Amino acid sequence: MPEGHLMLIVENDPAKVEADLAKARVACPACGGVLAPWSFARQRHVRGDQGAALLRPRRARCRTCAKTQVLLPDVVLCRRVDAVAVIGRALSATATGAGCRRAAVLVRRPFSTVRGWLRRFRSQAAQVAAHFTIWAHRLDANLGPIAPSGSTLGDALGAIGTAARAASLRLGPRPAWSWASALSGGMLLANTSSPSKGA
Repeated sequence: MPEGHLMLIVENDPAKVEADLAKARVACPACGGVLAPWSFARQRHVRGDQGAALLRPRRARCRTCAKTQVLLPDVVLCRRVDAVAVIGRALSATATGAGCRRAAVLVRRPFSTVRGWLRRFRSQAAQVAAHFTIWAHRLDANLGPIAPSGSTLGDALGAIGTAARAASLRLGPRPAWSWASALSGGMLLANTSSPSKGA
């Protein structure tokens, strides 16, 4: 992400994003003002299940504070070249007993890449579990306690799944890992910030 620009996670629907910007429906996360279209961010490749796709995120500028935001679709995470669904599938595989090498084969990514995802996720799994548990209860006031899984990694993934279900029921359906991106502000595997700072 370019220096000086903030980031906002939006739905993976460019036409809807454009319509929402045109109708002044996108709030500035910095001041609560209204975002307006403001060019585009640099192009990047995102590796999904069907190979790499070119992504050029929309950029918007607040009419009040003049800060610019990169509107990153919820199918990606900040500073990651792989789609969040690919990353999520690898993390889920390791939580159910697959080793790193097996998970890498499953998602067709280099072992070192998957190992890096897993190390980062494990290092902040407790924070992730707490963050998504809070979101789950915000989105569903009737939700009871989330049962522990017996592992920190499992607890984090369970909290993500519970929050994603609650978000889909309340706000409309999206894939679970898209909700993971949205509810973490794209910072789920960030090296410089915890998820709680991104939502």
